[in-house]
Amino acid sequence: MTVAEAYRHCGRIAAAHYENFTVGSWMLPRRLRHHLAAIYAFARTADDFADEGVAPAEVRLAQLDRWERALDEAFAGRPVGPVFVALADTVRRFDLPDDPFRRLLRAFRADVRWRGFDDDEALLAYCADSANPVGHLVLYLFGYRDPGRQALADRICTGLQLANFWQDLGIDVARGRLYLPRATLAQFGVDPMNVLRGHEDPELRRCLEAEVDRAGRLLSEGETLAVRVDARLGREVRLFAAGGQAILRKIAAAGSRVLVQRPTLTRREKAQLALVLLRPAAPLPAARDAYAYCRDVTERSASNFAYAFRLLGPERRDALHAVYAFCRFVDDIADGGAHAGPAALLERWRDELDRVYAGRPTHPIGVALADAVRRFPLERRHFEDLIAGVAMDLARQRYETFEALYEYCYRVAATVGLLCVEIFGYRHPSARAYAVDLGIAFQLTNILRDVMEDAHRARVYLPLDDLRHFDVPEAALLAGRYSPHVGALMAFECGRARAYYLRARGALAAEDRASLAPAEAMRRIYERLLDRIEARHFDVFASRVTLPRYEKVGLALAAWGRAQLGARAG
Repeated sequence: MTVAEAYRHCGRIAAAHYENFTVGSWMLPRRLRHHLAAIYAFARTADDFADEGVAPAEVRLAQLDRWERALDEAFAGRPVGPVFVALADTVRRFDLPDDPFRRLLRAFRADVRWRGFDDDEALLAYCADSANPVGHLVLYLFGYRDPGRQALADRICTGLQLANFWQDLGIDVARGRLYLPRATLAQFGVDPMNVLRGHEDPELRRCLEAEVDRAGRLLSEGETLAVRVDARLGREVRLFAAGGQAILRKIAAAGSRVLVQRPTLTRREKAQLALVLLRPAAPLPAARDAYAYCRDVTERSASNFAYAFRLLGPERRDALHAVYAFCRFVDDIADGGAHAGPAALLERWRDELDRVYAGRPTHPIGVALADAVRRFPLERRHFEDLIAGVAMDLARQRYETFEALYEYCYRVAATVGLLCVEIFGYRHPSARAYAVDLGIAFQLTNILRDVMEDAHRARVYLPLDDLRHFDVPEAALLAGRYSPHVGALMAFECGRARAYYLRARGALAAEDRASLAPAEAMRRIYERLLDRIEARHFDVFASRVTLPRYEKVGLALAAWGRAQLGARAG
């Protein structure tokens, strides 16, 4: 059998089985559907072996053992049979590990040796083998291999598995299987033998209500994955999560009476669900107003970042406005934007950050940020590091070494980059290193451009070690006196910034060029600022180095166009 014929065979297996949502949905890229079918055919066939109820357990286990040996041969490049001919090709193309497939087989063997679950830990361990590997394999097909996305996928997969258990409670009980853990049944005073006899009592319904609530929370927590992956996969994530939630609502609407009748979604309900999810989720009215406030903050600041923001869709752009407005307000405390009590104001923003992550913000920026945090995986520690960097500005005005300056740059700039890439989206973990190096480069460029402006506030950010090395007294910088020594110092610092731009470019993975096009737009704008500083022979004392608006727009569009062409070529 040819590889093409093997994939068609797997496609027929996928099409022949009922599932809540079709395997290889039309929402996913056509190029991946036959690979998904190969993975599905492997798992579906193994599941059928485990569920052949008329065959003795030892026969079913022997079939699973033969299936695993065939898996070994496929990974060794010697596939036998249509499913493994197709699967071996998928494994080779995407460099798939064997662990997810073996975990699925472990779950199927557990089904054959069915003993039930003593407690929640055992139930979740079973889900980790029976459901979570599927999420990992799908992520691998899309090029995502990082633990963060896998953890979110685990929540989705486990939530769906639990929803399926409670949806199929009556079917499973008829086969002698009860997936509710014994400790959970005891907690609610449920006699497992009564359940197996088909008795629905109030205690069982209360137990199921708690389990339905837990499954719903897992699905809600995992849905963040939708904004951390390719847009088409993101829609599929939202569709599966919403489908699971819809099933859970059906169970709740039936009063958790699922032993007699299995709650299902009609074709019309599934179609309506898909149509709704094709549209981006709209923020709540209060969040819309808060986002508008943050957008005004961004536009009034005349920031270089604003040009890159325009390359994004509305949901990501709103989140970036919220992050930028928070950073702008906090940074202004150190820059003199706060008229009184800077330390107290900084503490107030720490308090607002507490309220953001507790879901009780009070400031418009906090309201917008709370909505952004709900939609994107924005780690609190990055905001806290930013606040700590601004506090450094309040406490010191000199940096003895570059290592000390680097710490400051990381806190006030690299942290912003780490937040932004989570909103832009990325596949390769190197995007985080890219964000850090780019943030350092941006801050060093700002320091070079603003030497005179900082001197007016009696601040010198250039490392004092470097000043001594180039024989430049602080007084020369504070007075704005240009000299060959100052030019040599500035050239050295400019080279250091260039090195970080080069490091960032080296860390940018090919698969992330399209999603990180806004960051690349900012890189082009800031590198052009560095070009301008060099063109002046590093004399930044006469007037502030800036770029005209048309040039910023042109650089941003060029970055976007190059990223799109690169993505199409890839």
